[in-house]
Amino acid sequence: MQMRPTGFLLAFLLICCEVAAQGAQERFDFRRTPGHLSKDVIPSSYALRLNLDPALDVFGATVAITLRVNKPMAVIELHAHELEADSAQLVSLGKQRGLNVSARAATQTWVLTPEDGAPIPTGVHELAIAYRGIVHGSGEGLFRAEASVGGQPQRMLATQLQAIFARTLFPSFDEPAFRADFELTVVAPAGYQVLSNMPGTKALARGDSVEHSFARTPPMPSYLVAVAVGHFDVLEGRIDGLPLRILTAPGKRAQAQYALEVTKQVVPFYASYFRQPYTLPRLDQLAVPGTRWGAMEDWGLISYAEDNLLYDPAQSSPETQQEVFSIVAHEIAHQWFGNLVTAATWNEIWLNEAFATWLADKAADRFNPRWQVNLQRRTPIDRVMLRDGGTSTRAIRSGPVTESRVFDVFDGITYTKGGAVLSMLEQWLGPQAFQRGLARYIAQRRLSNATAGDLWFHLGRASGRDVAAVALSWTDQEGFPLVRVSSRCERGATLLSTSQQRFGFVATNSGSSTQRWQIPLQIRRGAQTATVLQTQAQQTFRLPGCSDEPLVVNAGGEGFYRVEYDAQGFAAISREFAKLSAADQVMLLSDSFALAQAGTLPMKTFFALLAAIPSVQGAGREMLTALAIDDLLLLDKALTGTAAQSALRAAAVRLLRPELARLGWVPRTGESSQTLALRAGLIEKLAWFDDAQSIEEALRRFDRDASGGEPLPVSTRAGVVRAAGMHANQARFDDLLARLKNAEGMEDRWLFAGALASGRDGARLQQVLDLSLAAGLSPNVATSLPGMVAERSPFGEQAYRFPRENWPALAALAGTAGRQWLLPGVSMAFNDSAAAARLVDDQRQTAGTDGAALAARFAARIELLAQIRQREAAALSEFLPAWRPAEPLPTRPK
Repeated sequence: MQMRPTGFLLAFLLICCEVAAQGAQERFDFRRTPGHLSKDVIPSSYALRLNLDPALDVFGATVAITLRVNKPMAVIELHAHELEADSAQLVSLGKQRGLNVSARAATQTWVLTPEDGAPIPTGVHELAIAYRGIVHGSGEGLFRAEASVGGQPQRMLATQLQAIFARTLFPSFDEPAFRADFELTVVAPAGYQVLSNMPGTKALARGDSVEHSFARTPPMPSYLVAVAVGHFDVLEGRIDGLPLRILTAPGKRAQAQYALEVTKQVVPFYASYFRQPYTLPRLDQLAVPGTRWGAMEDWGLISYAEDNLLYDPAQSSPETQQEVFSIVAHEIAHQWFGNLVTAATWNEIWLNEAFATWLADKAADRFNPRWQVNLQRRTPIDRVMLRDGGTSTRAIRSGPVTESRVFDVFDGITYTKGGAVLSMLEQWLGPQAFQRGLARYIAQRRLSNATAGDLWFHLGRASGRDVAAVALSWTDQEGFPLVRVSSRCERGATLLSTSQQRFGFVATNSGSSTQRWQIPLQIRRGAQTATVLQTQAQQTFRLPGCSDEPLVVNAGGEGFYRVEYDAQGFAAISREFAKLSAADQVMLLSDSFALAQAGTLPMKTFFALLAAIPSVQGAGREMLTALAIDDLLLLDKALTGTAAQSALRAAAVRLLRPELARLGWVPRTGESSQTLALRAGLIEKLAWFDDAQSIEEALRRFDRDASGGEPLPVSTRAGVVRAAGMHANQARFDDLLARLKNAEGMEDRWLFAGALASGRDGARLQQVLDLSLAAGLSPNVATSLPGMVAERSPFGEQAYRFPRENWPALAALAGTAGRQWLLPGVSMAFNDSAAAARLVDDQRQTAGTDGAALAARFAARIELLAQIRQREAAALSEFLPAWRPAEPLPTRPK
């Protein structure tokens, strides 16, 4: 029995023994680490010289790789893709030997064979290669991006080398286990600024060009190399003696101020948490205009899509502010998790991404307690549980990852589920033991690689518990458990009975499964809380005393499992719904909707909880309403094309319109970011649910803003613009189109593109789709438009046909990883099995087998919506017209 009482001594008798660990997770060993390249040829350093000109779509370069050969080799194989070799030599003890270069497309490698036919002896050698490469139009490898500066395009170059794109910039041992140091030299036209991982050491004029040299990096994997060439504004700062810079396109320096403040908060926080200072002499962060997605943690030079780093208090929404904090905190966390200590292989990428997700949430909660991060986490967790409870999922550590499918593991299972499992383990072990274990892990694996086995070893040492045995059940098997609970009073004590089985939305994914998890159960009764470990299919726990207060399992919502109470227990907790803690209210609503989707709980019971939301006062009100919106939107997708859809939309309006009336359309001083975000969300979603009253008011406010009469408040701007886009006439459509074309920032581009894609006129939406192939939009926005039309408009079939009919052009724009999303991204409107099967078949014909997993994932979602429609449509069409929420709190005084 594992027990950590909180607040009182709660004695539990665990009936049944703990199970032993189901398997082992080995600690890092370089030679046993999986990979294509030989472990007998090991690079130690690269001297890389790049000739880069933003005006050109090609580049020339040389690389000298110092390597050690551990046994005589007939050839040397290393990664190179989309590169053309001009020459290759092996330098040994001052003597040069020519090398023949043979490209292997299947493995994206070059095989280098000595021209003299003699083997390569053991010892240290230098591999010298001159070559040429290409500049990409999508955000991978070395890519180009354009900023609008004074209405004129201005080009820059940047890099995104994770996961397998370093080989498109330089010949390399492009697997995470091969760490080496890098010394970069970049020759660029005079007048350009050049950035890399390390500070510059010198800049020498060479005619019309300048040769920029950079200090040598610590040993690191090839995917962390970074370079950028362009014209930048620079915002500088310093924290604890560490120089900080944020670099933006000209004219956007002021918008980097918030990100600089975040950086000053999280860098010392992480250094203290890990008891390890930031390693490099400087930390740069670069805002890339257009082209790229997300952000990349390159050591010392983190790069971001503009809207993930820049925040304009005069224009940006509260959601943007929170997103900037979250992403900056995530990427800086990687400077420890991922850079200082690197996952051994892509099989273990969760060691990078799950920890950065978990740590960013911890930082956000520490520095922004009003954001209620513990509640907000519920939405992304619910979305990944939707997938993990379906037929197309995988384990966090899902086994060997082929390079051609490496982007399959950069998903919600890795980031969100991984982070949630870490939170659950932290709760079980206690935050102090968890922190001690992580600090030891970082210290012991510093400047090296690691596996899950390394992590569990150090957490186990710090906590005195068999962490590996528990963690294995969560990281190495797919899915998650459903915990069924019941309780009864017997001889003055409460007997709590629990059982576990795999949760599933369909019968083949649940029920009789033999899967077992070791589940840290957080149990609360009133003010009494304890954590125990369930290891068996069925167990019974004895609680001292009996009480009328309801028992809450997964109290606080940290556990990655669903809870199903028996009828008596559910009735007891439902009666006290308004009195529960905010986290427990959110958890009960979340579990209830999941069980209703699976057909385990009547949908009427879920709507009874929805009806209680207006009676809730306190911290959970906003999050419960936001969660209800998400749930109603999913049901709306499921019920598309049925008579029940109009009944659902009317019910949604009855729930949500009073909430908007309570908040009012105008923000008040001192409101929390959750309140501000909820107001904007209510405006947008009431327009989605066809509430005529809200639509009329949104259009009125949009028109007054467009005419210059009354500017929209920053916090409601996005909600009003999106609502107006849904119900735009031709004049408003033209206005939004002009705003999109003239937008200079990525946040506005996404806002206006999404608004245009939300319309209810098929002819105008065809114009939006056609923008994907027209000049002027950055590739990331252009290739996203069909998916936005599919998800936000009633014209899903029209949106689906567009990439199918224009595949070559859109695939070229989207790039290697992005093309796999084109068809799945336009399937969001479908709710029938035939569409699911069509998606799988069309993806195979276009994206090939490498896109199969992604298509299967989206097809499973379609199948779930089809299942809900078939089971619930008739009953909801009869039930919902009479459904009414509880009386809301008084409306805000005017």
